Amino acid sequence: MMLRALYFILVVLGVTTPVHADCTDSKTQEPCVATDQWQINLAIGAGFRSNPLYGGHNFPLWLMPDISYYGEHWFFDNATLGYSWQLHDDIQLSLVSRLNEEKGYFHRRSAVNLFEPQFISSMGVAGPVQKVAMKQELSVAEADKRPLALDGGLQLDWFLPGLQLKLNWWHDISQQYDGQHLRLAASSGWQSQFGHWQLGVALAWKDQHLMNTYYGLNASEGEGLEYRALASWQPEISLHWQYPLTERWQLLSVWRHRWLNTDVEVPAGIGRIQSPLLQESTAHSWFIGFSYRFL
Repeated sequence: MMLRALYFILVVLGVTTPVHADCTDSKTQEPCVATDQWQINLAIGAGFRSNPLYGGHNFPLWLMPDISYYGEHWFFDNATLGYSWQLHDDIQLSLVSRLNEEKGYFHRRSAVNLFEPQFISSMGVAGPVQKVAMKQELSVAEADKRPLALDGGLQLDWFLPGLQLKLNWWHDISQQYDGQHLRLAASSGWQSQFGHWQLGVALAWKDQHLMNTYYGLNASEGEGLEYRALASWQPEISLHWQYPLTERWQLLSVWRHRWLNTDVEVPAGIGRIQSPLLQESTAHSWFIGFSYRFL
């Protein structure tokens, strides 16, 4: 019941990144958000987020809500609920919580797909890939149900001239996968006669508990064999573009690409392969359309 209540709060209030409330364009080259005021935007256009799983469906991006509120300490931003402390003029520390995004690949109508994170082929496998006496493809429809988890953790934001650094530590507070993951991200924005641009890069580390819960195979899925997923490093790159048309309307384009690196250990010491659940080792998103600001 507690997990459901927290899930309801996150969906309704919405919560990604604290915005430096006292920033100025000349210092950070980034748009700022007024405190104690709801920000509600809706983007309408065409795009999709790819699903790398066998049997998985790409998630269409026709409508993308952007809902946020920043108070003196509390903030909500598109799926993340947080409480911030100002450690320095340019440094903030936040206590944050959100739904884990891995569930979204396994269930198209999962709550984690309600908000598209603010946008920031094969990588191969470690060692030779060897044939094993089982099928190497497992449809998401044949896999056992994966859990919906609630993460909690800490977030450190560092606002530099023309650059923002963000470090996140997340832990499963719902005890669904009993693991943790880290993410280090950097973004830089600039203004031109063609609109505002923002380039982002990130590197995430996800421990073996998280990866094995979602991408490992138990004995029933692996036809009597258990495939344990390994910890994963996942780099990411993103590009945003915005061009104002009126006070409330603007053109919007977003692109993001992520390398998944979902290796599993094959039984009997055969080696490593990519998880049989995945038909692609990358996931990407793109969107182009119009955004309207209600508040």
